[in-house]
Amino acid sequence: MWRPAVILLVAVLLCSAGCVVPALQEPTITLSGVAVEKITPGSIDLSLRLVVDNPNPVGATLARVSFDVYFFDDGQWVFLAHGEQEGIAIRPGGETPVTIPVTVDNLRLVQVFLRGLQDGAVTLRVSGSGVVDYSVATFEVPFDRTVEVRPGQA
Repeated sequence: MWRPAVILLVAVLLCSAGCVVPALQEPTITLSGVAVEKITPGSIDLSLRLVVDNPNPVGATLARVSFDVYFFDDGQWVFLAHGEQEGIAIRPGGETPVTIPVTVDNLRLVQVFLRGLQDGAVTLRVSGSGVVDYSVATFEVPFDRTVEVRPGQA
């Protein structure tokens, strides 16, 4: 009587042993830098470099990344630009660099930003989040970093 139950239990355990999937670890998103790409009288093109670190053995998709860029002027943070991008492939088990262009086209903000660059540097804060999709699980990953941008810095 016990023999069929034990055989069935062993068969179930053997069949399910290969189906055990380790839990996915949460990825991270880090701002690695900001560069001024182009300056015209009415706009500034910035390039934000993010690094998505995927500790998992499977690839994913950065379904959406959204962020706001602020600069520090006269003791307060001033909104500069908003950026978004979707559908970026993330490699398994490592870092994926992502570059996202952002254009600032508000003349007053461009003038203040340029004045700050003439003074030597502009302090920027980038705050946002990304949605990393593994098909079986999704993670919303926040990021926030302050960087200093100098003229000619790439």
